[in-house]
Amino acid sequence: MPARDGKTPLASRFASFAPERRNKSIYGEDNHIMLSDQLLTRVAAFLARETGRDADVLLFGLRLFWTSFSGYATLIAVGALLGILPHALIAGVTAAVLRVFSGGAHASSPGRCNLIGVTVFVALGLVVKFHGTLAALALKFLFPGLALIGLAIAYKYVPADTPGKPITSRVQKRYLRAVTFSLLLLWGVGGLLWVLGPLAGIFSPEVVLSMSLGLAWQLFTLTPLGYRVVEGVDSLLKIACREGRCQK
Repeated sequence: MPARDGKTPLASRFASFAPERRNKSIYGEDNHIMLSDQLLTRVAAFLARETGRDADVLLFGLRLFWTSFSGYATLIAVGALLGILPHALIAGVTAAVLRVFSGGAHASSPGRCNLIGVTVFVALGLVVKFHGTLAALALKFLFPGLALIGLAIAYKYVPADTPGKPITSRVQKRYLRAVTFSLLLLWGVGGLLWVLGPLAGIFSPEVVLSMSLGLAWQLFTLTPLGYRVVEGVDSLLKIACREGRCQK
C-alpha cells in the first residue's frame, strides 16, 4: 500500500538514505567529489530539466545505480579471473536480495562499500571452490539452521538503518520486517526441502553453500558486531586512502 506521502514503503526505504541538500556526497565526504560523481550530477541536472523531476532524487537514483553496477562489474571480473564467478556472484546476489529489505552496515563511501563487498564475496567464492565438497556435509544443518538464526536476528535488529538516516515510520518498519521475515521463512522451507530430497537434484551443494555463506554474511552485517567490523574496516581503508592520496 502506498504511504500517505505517495511513496511506496520500499521507495521510502531508499529515500531514507537520500543525500541532504549540502555540499557532500551521499556518504558524507566533503570536498572529494570524484569525476564519476560530477558526471552523474550533470546527467541528473539534464534529466531534471527535461522531465521536471527533482534533481536530488534523480542524482540519488543514478548514484545508487552506478554503485551497484560498478560493484557487480568488479565482482564479475575478479570472480571470472579467479575461476569462482558462479560461487561469488551467487553469494553476492543472495546477500543483496535480503539487504534491500533488512538493511545492514554501510561503509562511508560507495567505493569502500564496493571494495568491502567484493572482497567478502570473492573470499566466500574461494571457500566454496576449495572446500565445497567437505563443507557440503554440514549443509544439512547449515541450510535450514540459518533460517532460525536469521529470524532471531531479524526480530531484534531489522530494519537495520544507519544513525545518520534512521527509519522512523512505523508503517515502513513493519513492511520491511514483514518482507524480511517472509524471505527467511521461504529460505527455511527451501532448506528443509533440499535436505529431505525434493530440491536436492535442482541445487548442487556448491550452489547451496554459496547462497548460505552469502546469507550468513548479510545476517552478520545486521548485528552490532557486524556494524563494528564494517566500521573498523572502513576506518582502516580511510587511513590507507588518505595516505595514498586516493581521494584527491
